[in-house]
Amino acid sequence: MIELTLWDYSNIISKLLIYIGVAAAIGGPFVVALIDPLVNRKPIINYIFISSGVGLIAVIGNFFIQVGALSEDGFGGMFDIEMVSFLWESTVGDSVFWRLLGFVFLVFALCWGDINARSEQFSLKHVTFVLSYLCAIFSFAYSFTFIGHSSDIGGIAKWLVAFHVVTMAWWIGALYPLWFSCKLLQPLPLSKLMRLWGRVAMLMVGLLIACGIGLLFLFFADPLELLTTQYGQAMLLKLTFVATILLLAAYHKFHLVEQGEIVSQKLGKSIRNEMCIAVTILIITATLSYVLGPATLA
Repeated sequence: MIELTLWDYSNIISKLLIYIGVAAAIGGPFVVALIDPLVNRKPIINYIFISSGVGLIAVIGNFFIQVGALSEDGFGGMFDIEMVSFLWESTVGDSVFWRLLGFVFLVFALCWGDINARSEQFSLKHVTFVLSYLCAIFSFAYSFTFIGHSSDIGGIAKWLVAFHVVTMAWWIGALYPLWFSCKLLQPLPLSKLMRLWGRVAMLMVGLLIACGIGLLFLFFADPLELLTTQYGQAMLLKLTFVATILLLAAYHKFHLVEQGEIVSQKLGKSIRNEMCIAVTILIITATLSYVLGPATLA
């Protein structure tokens, strides 16, 4: 049985907040860009800014938490100059740098770019938004090639992990904007938004599943390890929640969206349930990447 310290709990919580921030930064702008600019999108944009701000603070906090855990000198150890310098020059520092850069690109995209993807005229501000948004996504993806599962594997598999994480973040981060759209939009524009989202999501979910299957083959030499190891059992729990959220997404697309007029209240409630499951998945992921990890299979 693994015994967790206060540092461990702090690390897991900060990782969870990082995942939420990255998810909002990737998934939020995508949905906002699809909503008519004549509609008041400010609450959703505020969600992106607030969640990203929390994520940025969590990135910095997580770094100093790791410093404190390594120095083993209490709270003051978080600011040990030698340990800070050592960790900053490691892959942990590389990951922190690219995550911070990702949030900077996102703020630049939202403040100086035009997030409206439905405009008839394509301007320099549109180009600014698209390029900055893509740079933010790349920065976040690259940050995941340095630590976590990626530290235990090499080569192209690192990018497989990064793509898997970013795709999941895109999906989870879009849930709150989609839920809020159920209150924001009239039935017809809501139906158009959900149908467009459903078409894109089908492609992304397919890629997500393909990446997930590939990673399972990389992490587990023997399928029985899913049942006989702590990491495997935690992964099975995560897969159970992922399967549940996929079934909910299918229910949205094929029952609530495709068949007749959308009932906003019913769809909103279903998406809210999906958000709860998504947070559970992020909690399990934060725990897997820090406490257990593929290395524990040995």
